[in-house]
Amino acid sequence: MAPPSERPEKIWTGTAVSAGVAHAVVHVLKDHFDEPDDDSIEPGTEEHEMHRLHAALQATRVEIEDLQRMMGGEQGSAESEIFETHLLILQDTTILKQTEKAVREKQVCVDWAYYKLMCKHMDALRGLSDAYLRERFLDIKDVTHRVMRHLRGELLEHPMFDEPVIVVAHDLTPSDTVQIDRSKVLGFAVETGSAVSHAAIIARSLAIPAVVKLHGICDELHSGDTVLLDGEGGNLILNPTAETLSRYRSREEQAERREDVFQLERHEPALTKCGSAICVGANAEFVEEVGIVQDSGAEEVGLFRTEFLHLENPDASEDELAAAYGQVVRSLAPKRVVFRTLDLGGDKVDERLAVEPEPNPFLGWRGIRLSLGRLDLFKRQIRALLRAATHGRAGIMFPMVSGVQEVIEAKAILNECAEELAAEGVDVPDEIEIGAMIEIPSAALSADLIAAEVDFLSLGTNDLIQYTIAVDRLNDRVAALYQPTHPAVLRLIGMSVTAARGAGIRIGMCGEMASDLRLTPLMIGLGLNELSVATTQIARVKHAVRRLSVLECEDLARAAQKCTSPAEILALSRAVADRCYPELFE
Repeated sequence: MAPPSERPEKIWTGTAVSAGVAHAVVHVLKDHFDEPDDDSIEPGTEEHEMHRLHAALQATRVEIEDLQRMMGGEQGSAESEIFETHLLILQDTTILKQTEKAVREKQVCVDWAYYKLMCKHMDALRGLSDAYLRERFLDIKDVTHRVMRHLRGELLEHPMFDEPVIVVAHDLTPSDTVQIDRSKVLGFAVETGSAVSHAAIIARSLAIPAVVKLHGICDELHSGDTVLLDGEGGNLILNPTAETLSRYRSREEQAERREDVFQLERHEPALTKCGSAICVGANAEFVEEVGIVQDSGAEEVGLFRTEFLHLENPDASEDELAAAYGQVVRSLAPKRVVFRTLDLGGDKVDERLAVEPEPNPFLGWRGIRLSLGRLDLFKRQIRALLRAATHGRAGIMFPMVSGVQEVIEAKAILNECAEELAAEGVDVPDEIEIGAMIEIPSAALSADLIAAEVDFLSLGTNDLIQYTIAVDRLNDRVAALYQPTHPAVLRLIGMSVTAARGAGIRIGMCGEMASDLRLTPLMIGLGLNELSVATTQIARVKHAVRRLSVLECEDLARAAQKCTSPAEILALSRAVADRCYPELFE
């Protein structure tokens, strides 16, 4: 095998979704386990190998017991008995002794010894006609799968990496994100996805590079390979040469110098040329982002996605949630923090709530529907949010509302929680703002009814676009049809703005459309004066706003509303952007 410096450079090109460059080893997250190598071990390290196995077995036991408790609590003990067999397999002392014997006698790593032994048991049961024995084969396979992934460090509650890594995955779900040690992640390289996929949104929140649609990388890359990830050009480079690294260093230095110019005024208000104020806020989802938000120049947090805290700790008590939410509010005071209640469902799945798989989860039990269906969960969160509001300015908004009735029901629960807390001696602030997200066409069409019940509206364009055009925003086959400037989308945005203005309440946008600098003139022209974006975009959006005139933007919006082609509308807005702030596109 050639030494690392002599290995050939290989380049994959995908879709750039979060800017920046990272150079590090990769950690490959796989949804299956590969046969481990029969690597030799040094004499005297046998105890270390067995310690690794014991840790993996313990982690698997905890994982299975959690599933067992969930099944027993929600479906009865009969179903939870499925996991008794799995626990018995884990506790089989014969398997443990045979694995240890192989490690000591053959001087091989425990991964290979355990895997080979379990495969021997599976082979003995595979293909048998007896239904009971066939099920035992599947039991052993499932347990082996879990233990092997724990041995690789891929299913630990919070996988830790010794060194910073670039995460490589076929897909990156919200559950994956909350399980990894984000402080050690320098970038994401994903085989699937789009600019509005989960991996892209999280990468922009964490201010790290990300590239999606890198087909085949999971099969060709291995954990420990050295790569360079280009989040602007959309390239993933295996074994980058010294010349490649030098070229990228030079490019990054130039980019940093340009970016410094935009960052100088990031804490100043965003005023248009005619003096109109545009509130530019931040989107966030993790408590550890508070420092990034403070430094970004954000005037508020227009969207705090609470479901990520839930996925990190689904069993968090009301006190724990109140402490986490309160830390965010207190740390960012006097800025306003708008918390979105749990938007679980779709691609953000809590397996313990999703007892039965849904054929179309994006049209299923998600957002406010789930919260209203699980009042224990909803009330725990609302009480925690109300308690957190005692530490500063907080807003609460409900996701995925399809009409005014859901808002009325959610507000009734909120008022009930406020009365309970008041009776317990908690001084709940009167000025908490209540809002609703407009991300379903029916909500936009009835925005006037919803506006009469809330203090503000927030446009979640990621879902609004996909539901309006019936395009799955995560599906490669129809990605080209995902068009933010589709006339129907713009009409729904316009209707929502008109409804908010008529009710005398504020309206903002927190979807990825708000971050698109090509569309900033169009958004202002449609009447939006609150934009909540990724922290990495705040300085740039403010820079763009300062070079725009509201009157010119309104002229643009009127012209756009007469167009029939999404591409034509995009070109009109991009032309204004190019003329007013070309430096942002260099």
